[in-house]
Amino acid sequence: MNLYEQLIVVRERFENIGAHDDSMDLVEKLLKRAEPAKNDNTSIAMLQVLRHMTRMPEVIDNYNIYNDIQELLSERDDVEIATQEDSAPAAYVDTERHPKPKSFYKAKKDREKKVK
Repeated sequence: MNLYEQLIVVRERFENIGAHDDSMDLVEKLLKRAEPAKNDNTSIAMLQVLRHMTRMPEVIDNYNIYNDIQELLSERDDVEIATQEDSAPAAYVDTERHPKPKSFYKAKKDREKKVK
């Protein structure tokens, strides 16, 4: 997704969490600035957009906007943690490799002798 599309997603997420009006105004202002890059092929991650927004002077001076952005970042972290937990193997599954005992190779050798 390019910057313009990411900002639209940020606006929708702000609407979902009931963000402050200052946050909505900032996103609208950024959307107007990013409109020339509407059809740009450069992909930008949501995390980059949110981190860039946290460094803006308007955000640093306004706690309402800063808190709304931090809430979006924490939601993202919660989702990321949940996907990592889902993809992790279960604790009871033995994932270590163990060498085969000597009896395995001895039995294999005996089977091969019988086949010949």
